[in-house]
Amino acid sequence: KLTMAKLYLVRHAQASFGLENYDLLSDMGIKQSAFIPVHFGPGAREEQTVFYRGDMQRHKQTVEHSFGETSNPQVLAGLNEFDHEDVLKVHFPQIADREAAITLVMSQSDPVKFMEEEFEKAMHKWMLEEGTSSYKESFKSFKKRCLEALEQMISTARKEKQKEMVTVTSGGYISLVVAHILGIPDKKMTDLNLIIANTSVTALVFNDDKISVEYFNNYSHLPKELVTFR
Repeated sequence: KLTMAKLYLVRHAQASFGLENYDLLSDMGIKQSAFIPVHFGPGAREEQTVFYRGDMQRHKQTVEHSFGETSNPQVLAGLNEFDHEDVLKVHFPQIADREAAITLVMSQSDPVKFMEEEFEKAMHKWMLEEGTSSYKESFKSFKKRCLEALEQMISTARKEKQKEMVTVTSGGYISLVVAHILGIPDKKMTDLNLIIANTSVTALVFNDDKISVEYFNNYSHLPKELVTFR
């Protein structure tokens, strides 16, 4: 029987928000990554720690700049982020043109607040599939593959008596899984998603019978000047 084991969900370091290819770490993100091992102490480099990551560039680069190639992470596509650009475009077709989108956002009295409000509306529309089924990935599909990836990691750990797993993923994945485990309505995952810091760590504890959230969004390993949320 498996006694308590831990699954750490690490949000990737800062990506290139606002640039042509978001799915690359920024210079800030590279700096942030180096601090991830601080959260775990020397134990995270031990052989018994199992590593996972999504197959996005920002996941790969975060692992490379934190634990390095020797961590040999298993890649699970189920850990990937949802397509936030697609979710926004279905809600707000005007942003399909990048220049027009920047002009629109920057013309607002509070661009950050405007984007957060529109993102929340877009997310709720996606979750409810209101008036359209034109998303590249439906919310139901996203939720299904997220929970399947969680089940795969947990069931492997139970079977092989693994005690510690470190998983590099994205804010959408982490917020959905936490909401699911805590029994929070799906629409609340947006609130969780907006406050998850880059490289923050969320810890799940589990045994053969149940899984619980031990802590959420801990970024105490980061110096204050390196804390970001995008």
